Amino acid sequence: MSLHVVPAAGAGCLPGRRGLKNPPVLNLPPELQSALLGRRVVFLRGRLDDATANSVIAQLLLVARMAPGPDQQTIELYVDSVGGSLVAALGVYDVLRTLDAAVSTICLGQVGGASVLVLAGGTSGLRYALPHARIHLADEPGLEVAGGSARDLASNAGEAARVRARWQAALVGHTVHSAAQLARDLSSGRWLSAAEARDYGLVDGIIPGPPAGTPGLQRR
Repeated sequence: MSLHVVPAAGAGCLPGRRGLKNPPVLNLPPELQSALLGRRVVFLRGRLDDATANSVIAQLLLVARMAPGPDQQTIELYVDSVGGSLVAALGVYDVLRTLDAAVSTICLGQVGGASVLVLAGGTSGLRYALPHARIHLADEPGLEVAGGSARDLASNAGEAARVRARWQAALVGHTVHSAAQLARDLSSGRWLSAAEARDYGLVDGIIPGPPAGTPGLQRR
């Protein structure tokens, strides 16, 4: 099922934003897409590639510009993604870390590979997992290296290694472990339950039950 469906012509404008179209979100009726974005809810689902990252970034930037309601200060980003492009993950991560608005990341289903950085990159104290969510620490190629001359292949391989190193350096900053331990867990493809992900430092709490002393996920 495609998760990126352009709204029908003339449909999908956010309430109070005349003429401003919703970015592609999910395969949902335009009214529901508008309602979700209007309540500052964004989804990252499926494989994380450039198109998915661009869609999520557009939604985050759009929602961050909207005037929040009194009980809707925080943007909620639900992540259910097996991974994909490290470059795309770093792009979403950079936006998460530079937005003025707080972003609560919530793991539902499964988050793996490159997408683990997006989950971990939410606002500190506002990163959650649902009780039966799973997190998969797994290596991903830094770049999709295609054919070409020996010089091109060497250059692409070097850049792939640099991208992987940047991704791992960003991720280890959200864990309680050393870079060496993280590298071992990525290499072995370690699976984490919601509680294990919390203990690892990738999330702050499990829903229900936010961590003590931190603002809870908005209840609506």
